[in-house]
Amino acid sequence: MAPVKPIPESHEYRQKWKTRRGKRSTESKARRLKVYLDNVQGKTVASVEARREKETLKVYPGDLVHAAKNKLHVDLLVQRQYPEGVLASQLPRFDPDDSFFLLPPEDSKEACRPLHPLFMAARFEHVITKPGQKEIVKAWDALQFVGVKHHAGSREANRSSTLALHLGVWEVQQSFPKVTRDTRLQTPEALSAIDRLLLAVGTHVAPKILALLQRYAPKQLDRQLRTNKVIKRLLRQEFLLRPALDFRGAFFCFAIKEGTSEVIHLDWNDDLDTITWLIALGEWEGGEITLVYKGVERRIPLHAGSVFGFMARTWPHCTTPVTSGRRIILTCFSDSNLLRRASRFMLHHQGVIII
Repeated sequence: MAPVKPIPESHEYRQKWKTRRGKRSTESKARRLKVYLDNVQGKTVASVEARREKETLKVYPGDLVHAAKNKLHVDLLVQRQYPEGVLASQLPRFDPDDSFFLLPPEDSKEACRPLHPLFMAARFEHVITKPGQKEIVKAWDALQFVGVKHHAGSREANRSSTLALHLGVWEVQQSFPKVTRDTRLQTPEALSAIDRLLLAVGTHVAPKILALLQRYAPKQLDRQLRTNKVIKRLLRQEFLLRPALDFRGAFFCFAIKEGTSEVIHLDWNDDLDTITWLIALGEWEGGEITLVYKGVERRIPLHAGSVFGFMARTWPHCTTPVTSGRRIILTCFSDSNLLRRASRFMLHHQGVIII
């Protein structure tokens, strides 16, 4: 009997052997994605749980929860609470060594809403990996190089001198969910660069936020997952042409820019019971997120790769100026009209009459 020949270990043989396996099936890809997301979620939550601090607020910063959308309401609230004026850079600095949670008062009526998040604000450290940060920054730089049009300038002027690009899906001041104009009304070169940026954010940010939602805001996650199914059905053609629009329910749109939002404001279009997520990238000094409300003021540094979640529709906020360096900020959010649209759609298809 002839001796069995050993299997060669050359690079050429390994490459040839790999090609014989063929392409992975859709089911195989789905299984691998699920394993990846489960691992990401486990690692993200474990790292936060190991290093977290909690503080319960003395008062609930919700004077404008039921106020109509108007910047004047915020100005009047700030004037009433700070008659002599307020300078964000002089408010108390709050910078624990690692991750932390700011919890609502236990006796707050607003915090008893069924969908109210478990925390008012939280910072999660070491969430976005350095390779992930680098990929997002490269995609942003590539977009700046080809040139991009901003279509939301008038709205941004109320809070910042720096324009932001809004990418994704929303229903702000519209009667139906749409892909934002910033995402679709661009040159072919800019559209390609935007898709690259969408993919980078969807790959490196969305899974981490899904993990945090699953652990700390399961009710919000369930609502957003159901909304995601509806939106993908309503905008089926858009998602088929540009699959990177799908953030899997972690959020539906993000604003990205360099710089800060210096004017105290509320994110009026965000849903009242969802969490808005901030991710800062780059190397800089200054640029601290400032939560403004008498008695619970906080000036909080954001570190590269950290994720800051807070109730941006409830708590007035702004950012201190960047004194040096470069700061790229992503604001990931879900607008209230979009979530309500999905709820009405689901009730309609369940045979419920909506008045």
